[in-house]
Amino acid sequence: MKYTLLVFCCLFFLASVKAQDHNWAFGFYGDVQLEDASYDASFGVQGKYDIGNFQALQAQVHGRGDFVGVGADYLVNLLNKRKSNFNVFLGGGFSQEFYTYDYTLVNDEEHTIQSKENFSIANGQAGLSYYFAPVQLSLYAGYKLKYQFKNELVDPNYLMFGLRYHIW
Repeated sequence: MKYTLLVFCCLFFLASVKAQDHNWAFGFYGDVQLEDASYDASFGVQGKYDIGNFQALQAQVHGRGDFVGVGADYLVNLLNKRKSNFNVFLGGGFSQEFYTYDYTLVNDEEHTIQSKENFSIANGQAGLSYYFAPVQLSLYAGYKLKYQFKNELVDPNYLMFGLRYHIW
């Protein structure tokens, strides 16, 4: 009986540790600027579709009180996702960032003026991910560099992180 149970557990373990079989994943996304102490972190949702064993597309919507960002990225995995639960990825993408600013003018009276701006952003990213097969969750973290087209600014040192649940 002990050997039967041991064989069953080994087979179950081997079946559960195989690499990713699901192409669709959805989860939470976070974005933090590491150099600017006044930058508030931005959180949201993300979806990912694996095109094959080495490529993926992802889209995210994230924000905070005065900011909303919408973006899409193309990712290349350096390791075959069917053979390894650990992966290294590189990617690039585009996003649109929407800001709302409140200005207060004092000239005999106080007036609050609301200004809205949006910026087109190109980004590059590199990161690591790990897929926990028994619970179909993947955790990832990476470095992101942003380039703002309007003001021609390079904005480095973003930390991105997230958690995705693989469903299909």
